[in-house]
Amino acid sequence: MFIINEADINKCRDTDGVSPLFIACHEGHTEVVQMLINNNADINKCDDEEVSPLYIACQDGHTEVVQMLINNKADTNKCDDEEVSPLYIACHEGHTEVVQMFINNKADINKCDDEEVSPLYIASQEGHTEVVQMFINNKVDINKYRDTDGVSPLYIACHEGHTEVVQMLINNKADINKCDDEEVSPLYIACQDGHTEVVQMLIKNKPDINKCDDEEVSPLYIACHEGHTEVVQMLINNKADIN
Repeated sequence: MFIINEADINKCRDTDGVSPLFIACHEGHTEVVQMLINNNADINKCDDEEVSPLYIACQDGHTEVVQMLINNKADTNKCDDEEVSPLYIACHEGHTEVVQMFINNKADINKCDDEEVSPLYIASQEGHTEVVQMFINNKVDINKYRDTDGVSPLYIACHEGHTEVVQMLINNKADINKCDDEEVSPLYIACQDGHTEVVQMLIKNKPDINKCDDEEVSPLYIACHEGHTEVVQMLINNKADIN
């Protein structure tokens, strides 16, 4: 009715800049989205935080809506005001179908946010194994680290104890000794957190078992400090320097 009577199809809410198309995408109302698109709604009209209709549909996992927007040439790399892309947010939320759509439509799979956190990094952090595998299959930069502290996808997966993700990254040549800016290695952080399976995986792949941080604290020392007895035994069994 409103469209027939020539309502302003792009009229936004004053408080936050949200348009009718944006809110329909947010709620996943596919028919309404299609009607608005068919009547020339601005497909890239963002809210006051530069969040686009495509971004919000990706965040909420509305796959049909995402496909409609992509089919109508929405800007697939349009970021919000923190430089977070639609692909990044889909990775963060673990929406595998949406991620695959973006990969199929040539979205920038290495596009980072304003802290240089990549889509692979965030999928590794959240333990979304299917998403991680998709990126690996598409030749993503597996060692791309966060600018603020030098933390890599493998490091963050070790920190969070995501054993499947750790194994996938190791199998695909992630740098097992890549340290953060304080010289903390993936092995060190896994020892600190007591992730025994992760420690075992790393040891099997021959990391530098005595690699110390910038205060000369070793993986064995930090495991002792935290009281992780299984980890301590593993390190001793594998010839860590006990002195």
